[in-house]
Amino acid sequence: MNNHLPMTVSPTIIGEARSLTKRKEEDVMKTIHVISHTHWDREWYRTFQQFRLQLVHLVDGLLDMLAKDPNYKYFMLDGQTIVLDDYLLMRSEAEDTLKEHVRNRRILIGPCHILPDMFLASPEAHIHNLLVGEREARKFGQKMMIGYMPDSFGHIGQMPQILRGFGMENACLWRGLDDQPAGFWWQFPDGSRVLTMYLHDHPLWTAPGIYRSCVMCVLCAVLSGKQ
Repeated sequence: MNNHLPMTVSPTIIGEARSLTKRKEEDVMKTIHVISHTHWDREWYRTFQQFRLQLVHLVDGLLDMLAKDPNYKYFMLDGQTIVLDDYLLMRSEAEDTLKEHVRNRRILIGPCHILPDMFLASPEAHIHNLLVGEREARKFGQKMMIGYMPDSFGHIGQMPQILRGFGMENACLWRGLDDQPAGFWWQFPDGSRVLTMYLHDHPLWTAPGIYRSCVMCVLCAVLSGKQ
């Protein structure tokens, strides 16, 4: 069942998104930004230890790739810092290498400690999730300044206010939405809002229909000195 997202969407943003689909081919954005990433379930259709073994292989390969290829610039660890804890329990000798890549913004971590499902935890738990994520990220360098919540089956209306309270101006979602445009303002009734990228066309969270302003806003937050 699809849980609809309580939000206020700016009519201007909707109009801009729809009008951009009617532009001539030569006006369509021709640069595609690809952010390498993983989506990682700590425990689901396999046991925790089986998934952790996959995680260890993935991060081992990532660190090897980053060491060998300076042109491989960025990798996002799914918006959750707990992957670092689980990896380092098996590879404690890699901690300094991970910290170096996080400080250099080649590995993007956080802002959450775990990826939340909004309807399975209390509001206070969401606050603590972000607090722990920020604390853990500081141990390594810096957190990603995007409310990255792609795998929640619904979203609480207060999340824009919460994200702004943690200094984030952007969000990125996939599940839990319906027919919203690829980019929109997600607004709480108190006026708090975040520019949100909707990974509209899956598979595995790509957004080929995204328009320029939203792409640039989200990517600038990932790649800029705000990190």
